[in-house]
Amino acid sequence: MICTVTINPAIDRIIYLTQLNKDNTNRIKAAKDSLGGKGTHVSVNLSILGCDNKAFGIDFGYAGYKIEKILSREHVDVKFLHYEEGESRTNYALIEEDKTCTLLSEKGKIINKSQCEELIEKIYEETGVGDILILSGDASNTEIPLIYPEIMKRIKGKNIKVLLDSSSENLVEALKWSPFLIKPNEDELSQILGRKVTSEKQILEGIREIAQRGIPCIAVSCGGNGSYIWYQGVIYRIYPLKVNVINTIGCGDAFLSGLAYGLEKDLDFLETLKYAAAVSSATAESNDTVGFDKKRAYELMKQVKIERL
Repeated sequence: MICTVTINPAIDRIIYLTQLNKDNTNRIKAAKDSLGGKGTHVSVNLSILGCDNKAFGIDFGYAGYKIEKILSREHVDVKFLHYEEGESRTNYALIEEDKTCTLLSEKGKIINKSQCEELIEKIYEETGVGDILILSGDASNTEIPLIYPEIMKRIKGKNIKVLLDSSSENLVEALKWSPFLIKPNEDELSQILGRKVTSEKQILEGIREIAQRGIPCIAVSCGGNGSYIWYQGVIYRIYPLKVNVINTIGCGDAFLSGLAYGLEKDLDFLETLKYAAAVSSATAESNDTVGFDKKRAYELMKQVKIERL
């Protein structure tokens, strides 16, 4: 079973503009609400792929009920803790006609130590041998510092594969607890290494350096330049697909969804990479911050170019 964790879920308010003009009045062309939070995005994408999954997290107030309702509608097994006091955050995604995407993200309600402990205990009790646990997204709103490493510490010994998509200290400290997979972008790779990484040579050197710490899979996403993936001693280069990009928000979560799907189904690793690349690219063609056209993703799988470096 794949299980996702979303510490700081949200409602994404998607606002479509002709062009964002600073220090001026902007007329909204259209607006709609979608699901926010990286873990919840992964859960929805997995459901679209026909993969059963559980979603753990914490939400608050009316917005929290709305988050859970959307997840349930997408056939996700919702394992959230809900509290009435306060409200879960709302993010604002500004999408311009030239495909520029700007995300304004609220910090989110602070989760106290008792609530953190209740969530960690729930995750511990409801996960088991062979499960995949995905820890992704913002976790800066917790009174327990570095909650991702703490979760990994508590489940150590349960034979659970942890896929980690985080940043800053939550990412760096979690490496000590041997995640199965990490998915840093170039900035996050620089955080791990303690030095700036820009060129392909530096990316490859950084991947090999981190691999020496015993992390089986390292997926470095480089936006429109594709990605580099280390697995079983081989580095794979995935070239970007040519698609009609409408919205880049959520593409990284979609890529992680494809990786998780392939690992859960025990697919050939090259096939897993094709799923990741195709789902991510199909997401870029969507107006929403989460979800994709499954038929389009399968079409794109045939176009994915992968090179062994």
